[in-house]
Amino acid sequence: MFSLDSDSTSQVEADVDSISESTIKGERVIFKYLPAYLFEEKLKEHASSNEYSKYYNGLYNISKRYPWLEDIFKKLSRNITLVQRSYVEGDDFNKKRCYDLNYWLYNEVYKNLQSSEKDLIYFNEITTDLKRAWKKIVDDVFRNDHYKCYPDEKLLVNMGFLQEIKDLFDFYEDFNEMKKEIVDDTYNSCFKYVDYLKQRIPVYYAWRDSCKVDDFACKRYIDDYMKYRPAGIVSELSYISVILTYPGNPCYSSVYDVFIDAKVQPKRNDDIYRRKMEKLAKENPRGNLLLTDMGDGLRESEFFIPGDHDVYWYRKGWGIYNRITHNITLPMLGIAGVFLILYAFYKFTPLGKMFKHTRAKVRRRIQPNINYDDIVLLYGSEESLASSSVDSSYNLSYASSLS
Repeated sequence: MFSLDSDSTSQVEADVDSISESTIKGERVIFKYLPAYLFEEKLKEHASSNEYSKYYNGLYNISKRYPWLEDIFKKLSRNITLVQRSYVEGDDFNKKRCYDLNYWLYNEVYKNLQSSEKDLIYFNEITTDLKRAWKKIVDDVFRNDHYKCYPDEKLLVNMGFLQEIKDLFDFYEDFNEMKKEIVDDTYNSCFKYVDYLKQRIPVYYAWRDSCKVDDFACKRYIDDYMKYRPAGIVSELSYISVILTYPGNPCYSSVYDVFIDAKVQPKRNDDIYRRKMEKLAKENPRGNLLLTDMGDGLRESEFFIPGDHDVYWYRKGWGIYNRITHNITLPMLGIAGVFLILYAFYKFTPLGKMFKHTRAKVRRRIQPNINYDDIVLLYGSEESLASSSVDSSYNLSYASSLS
């Protein structure tokens, strides 16, 4: 099972549309045509100029120590404009794009500082100054805009937390595109998206309930998380198609197992992260909380919130169905296939016709009456019946005419 705290790599299916992207939580399967990736790439694009350079004057000294900040200044200025101009009235992901900008900023600074513990101590100072410049730009340049994307001071400054929330939001944004493919071509889409789902479904079920709480990040950025319920796709699938292809498609079982495992893992939310970070800060005031994660010990800790357990009977029933499918259905299909082959061989081949002719001769010898089909076999055609009907050695019986 995929672990939310794993930093190990994940095998990516060979696909022209997918790539493997390195994150703080390990490798991620990314599809290059999905909207979340497309917008992320815009944030990363090269920026050659800085139209708001005056807002970064307060960072002059620290930019001398870290020259890479000049590139961030340019991209941040460009990206603020990008997000503001990407606003579309009624778009469900206007606020999500603002989260993307917040995440991008934290991630860019972290990537440039992570190689040195001494440098990481400047993370908060640098990001605070950058967010101050960002806010000033929005207030001055976009003050008349209906929507304003500001740095989010409520976000927990923890890279693991930020990555998990990004995974969740990306899944929501990509949901409708994937849903179309899965409904239209369930068989092939299963193989295409199974690795992606192994990573995103555990995140979805771990964080889903946080979307109900007003002060948590999910609720603040996603207005209606119920629109993106993965289990809701099932009702739109072709049941007959899935049932007929299930025995020969192990991918379906893999996806089912992903859902079952994801639903029983502990819940996560902003408050759990916050409380754990506060506890660690008390235990080690000089420690670095940027990389704090929940870890495998969450289930045994005071932060434990049990996962969904309402799937027991569904899981039990599906297990029985699996056993029936593999232990009974497949052998029965095999036997039926053998009989169909033998029937076709008997009915439509010369050897089958010879066998039926021999059977008719045997019946003629041991029975006083023989049926119409046997007469045709013995005499070769219906026309021959007229010439042979006077032969008193044969007594034809037509059961249908006597009934």
